[in-house]
Amino acid sequence: MKKYFLLIIIAVLFMGCAKSFLETQPEDTLSPDTYFSNKTEVMTGLTACYKKLQSVYNQGDLPLVTELMSDDGKDFYWSGVWHIFTKTNANSQSGIWTNNYKMIVNCNNILTIIDKYAPNHPTETTDLNAFRGEARFLRALAYFNLVRIYGAVPKVVSSFSDPNKAFGIGRAPIDTIYNKVIIPDLEFASANCYNKGDNALSGQEARATKGAALTILGKVYLTLNNHAKAAETLKKLIVDKVAGNNYALMPSFSAIFQPANKLKNTESIFEVNYNIAAGQPSYWFKWMGVDITAKLSSGGQSQLLVEHNFMRDYTNSKDWIRYAATVDSGKCYGATPPIQAWAKKLCPPADQLKNFNSTGSDFNYIVTRYADALLMYAEALMVLNQNDAAVVYFNQVRTRAGMPAITAAQLNIDMILHERRMELAFEGHRYFDLIRTGKAIDVITKDLMTKVDYDDKIYISGPIPAYQLILPIPVAEIQKDATLLQNPGY
Repeated sequence: MKKYFLLIIIAVLFMGCAKSFLETQPEDTLSPDTYFSNKTEVMTGLTACYKKLQSVYNQGDLPLVTELMSDDGKDFYWSGVWHIFTKTNANSQSGIWTNNYKMIVNCNNILTIIDKYAPNHPTETTDLNAFRGEARFLRALAYFNLVRIYGAVPKVVSSFSDPNKAFGIGRAPIDTIYNKVIIPDLEFASANCYNKGDNALSGQEARATKGAALTILGKVYLTLNNHAKAAETLKKLIVDKVAGNNYALMPSFSAIFQPANKLKNTESIFEVNYNIAAGQPSYWFKWMGVDITAKLSSGGQSQLLVEHNFMRDYTNSKDWIRYAATVDSGKCYGATPPIQAWAKKLCPPADQLKNFNSTGSDFNYIVTRYADALLMYAEALMVLNQNDAAVVYFNQVRTRAGMPAITAAQLNIDMILHERRMELAFEGHRYFDLIRTGKAIDVITKDLMTKVDYDDKIYISGPIPAYQLILPIPVAEIQKDATLLQNPGY
């Protein structure tokens, strides 16, 4: 039996570890015929699902691609296929597909294992349902990533003893993925996961909570333009406090992103945890344009710099606190353009980077935080013509950043999108915000066809093609399974 196949120390993944376990590496593959004899071992199996987050949100895949496709980020020569939307079927980013499906497979397998497990004590039932909720949360998050990036995708919600049985099922419609997988999974998670701050999560604060499930479910409903359900869901988190009383904005905007404040701060809802000491460092900062001269000399098509139109948005708005915490102007001597800027929000300070080049950093990737939830709730209420209520939550975020409050009459979707851009820059939201509000083509096209400061070259002659808003299905996957038809245009 494979009783010890995944026996690892939970704290390594979730919060750190004792010295004797510093060299322990969590496994990230889970077999459906793995057997566990007690609750602790089941929990270790669940870590295989969490471990894949560090691949899904790694420095070169999902976060990088969506930022390059937004109007916030660009590559060094602002002419890469992601930035100017000239992708072909060779630009599918197979890692996004593969890593999300690996997480789905692991979640399916741990759910099968939990269903076979006979509790040793009646009190284990609550823990086991929490484990189920966490696995279903992670599965829902993976599918949410996939449908927003690729469109229709294969629906796989059960484990396979024979992996070949996963082939030949084709692509399920987007509505099916949402209604049969994502929404039910998040509803189950919101009912069964623990609350942030519960004793059961002590030392394991990176685990999914009811608050995380409610926040992502609210985002799902916004994506589906079901604003009534989005408001209803986010109200449970923000007003009704069904996920506990441990959520609030941090007093300082810049403090949110410091490793010393990760996971346990009041604004944290769900983060991908990285830990140098545990052998799980983040190298996200290496995809930023910090050492610009070196990157330019070697070619930097897959590096991320800041759009000058975005910097102008900060300066024109006099949004100085968030600007200073989000963007740093990097100087490139002897190159053209002479000045570029890089996103420093999730990175070590530039003068300390040399200390992290070989070790990586402890900076977490923040999937969602309380400010995101507040702004989503404000948006849902505004669309439902409840501006008086909406502006209260909107202004909580705005005034924390030192910006003046606005009136209910001033609140509209453009103001919402602007505030989300200023607040949540480089946290993976901007591109999806533009897509779900139907503004992506107009906003991004205008950005690409407007010269701003050193962004003075134009590489497109008209609106970006609508088909380019999603990625092509990886060719290797189509070659393995002929039922996976390619997206139109590719």
